[in-house]
Amino acid sequence: MMKTIKYLSLMYFFWGMASAMVFTLLPIFIVEDLHGTMSQFGFIEGLVVFLSFLSKLCVGFLIDIYRKRIKILYIGTISTIISKILVACSGSLLFVIIAKSIDRLAKGLRHAPVDAIFASLTNKKGYIYSYRYSINIAGSFTGSLLTSLLVLQFGHQFRIIFVLACIPTIIAYYILRNKITYKDENYTPIIKRSNWRVSHIRYLPKEYWEFLILVALMMLNRFSEGFITLKAKSILPASQLSHIPLYIGIYELFIVITAIPMGLLSDKINKYIVILFGLISLITADIFGIFANSNISLIMIYILCGIHMGATHGILSSIIAKIAPVELIGTAFALYYGTDGIVLLIANNLAGSIGQVINRYTNLPITSGPFIMGTITTTIAIVYTSILIRRHNNRLTEA
Repeated sequence: MMKTIKYLSLMYFFWGMASAMVFTLLPIFIVEDLHGTMSQFGFIEGLVVFLSFLSKLCVGFLIDIYRKRIKILYIGTISTIISKILVACSGSLLFVIIAKSIDRLAKGLRHAPVDAIFASLTNKKGYIYSYRYSINIAGSFTGSLLTSLLVLQFGHQFRIIFVLACIPTIIAYYILRNKITYKDENYTPIIKRSNWRVSHIRYLPKEYWEFLILVALMMLNRFSEGFITLKAKSILPASQLSHIPLYIGIYELFIVITAIPMGLLSDKINKYIVILFGLISLITADIFGIFANSNISLIMIYILCGIHMGATHGILSSIIAKIAPVELIGTAFALYYGTDGIVLLIANNLAGSIGQVINRYTNLPITSGPFIMGTITTTIAIVYTSILIRRHNNRLTEA
């Protein structure tokens, strides 16, 4: 069991590394090389994130119906390699949309089966999910540092870096092909394929639907990290372009530092208390983002966002694994992904356009818009999380 978990986590390391080599530079590539606007960038990010979670939603249902986790994982891994090549070939915004859409669809094909495998092997512990996430971010951190060095070497020739990003994805495929021993036959579902129905959603407990509302509120402030990159670009001089991947590396480093301790803590106390801590970190980052005008304020944004992701991302998955029935685990993750996708589609489009409205009526720059929106939505999420903590405590008292 642990061997499978370790190798799957190692695949996440190389996936994260490859993604960092592309997406730390892609916002600048879109705006400068392809002459896209911030609104167009927001639309692209919203669309591709929606497609990512839509694919996870569909795959989550298919996992419970057809039980072909490993085969789906193969398709997702191969699609990831193809998408990196297509990004390097992009010559227009339309081509970027196609390439990124394939990459995000591939992400859904990778993550949904791995989530289901982890749920069947890990006893639903927050620590294991946080461990996997920290390994993934460690890969992103490594990719960000490597990207910074490659920018110094190749300058603005981003396409070369995008091609080199194929190498980690090929390594991930090798691990899947030669090291993963998990077999779909090991999985014995309670609901048989012929008996599965969409109507089985009603068997998900009330606590799950309460959790899903919180997810929707949180995702309104989970707009693309690319907006932070654009904020950094508006502050830093052109000579410090190579610093941006380093800042993203700081963000990823704090995710790694935070994730495992928060996962261990969540196994001992109410998980929603840990999420509340993450939300407080996020709203503090938003406040810095509104008024950021120096390197120090940029670093604080990345640090606080890293703490937020480390304290919440793995915990959300562990909550699903804990409260969802075993025979509906794929369905529960599917609805989670679908909620993420729909809300993030809205959030990224709003984040891309709200800055222009803010700039029209205030002296704040366009790049402050997403953070103003985030401050409002995170405040609501904090209030709702406090309500969930109280409900959880009442359930324990009644029990």
